[in-house]
Amino acid sequence: NQNPTLFDLSISENIAYGANTPTPSSPSPTDRHLIEQSARSANAHSFITTLPQAYQTPISSAAELSGGQAQRLAIARALMRTRAPILILDECTSALDVANQQAIVDTLLSSESQVRKRRMTTLVITHNVEMMRRCDRILVLREGKVVEEGRYEVLMGRVGGYFASLTRGGEWTG
Repeated sequence: NQNPTLFDLSISENIAYGANTPTPSSPSPTDRHLIEQSARSANAHSFITTLPQAYQTPISSAAELSGGQAQRLAIARALMRTRAPILILDECTSALDVANQQAIVDTLLSSESQVRKRRMTTLVITHNVEMMRRCDRILVLREGKVVEEGRYEVLMGRVGGYFASLTRGGEWTG
């Protein structure tokens, strides 16, 4: 199941749920600035502000959230975890339109992104070719074993390579 879990809480509380445990030197997980920053990074702020109570809208009354909106809230929640050494995203853009996919890819993989600046290892499970092209390293699994690894261009250039045959065979679309 790739549908994100959202709790019967406000939008703000759902995002804050991912925050680090507070310490004397770290801000409160309910810090509005951090919540909004995470929502902006997940390209969710603009749709949140159109909801009846914006960040205070209860999820139960926001039942009309699209799959893409729910995914962006889950990504915002994950971005609240600033001290995590690894971020695992499984098909995190599967329900997003092209514009939102691009914004999320930029947030997660651009050299200027907060995720990169935190030096957080990001493991992305995806069939999205654009996301694959932007990754530092791709691991190709077959029957639970790594059969190839490398950058997208290198894997596509391998004559008879498993990754290239999957891609050229239309297994993935970009």
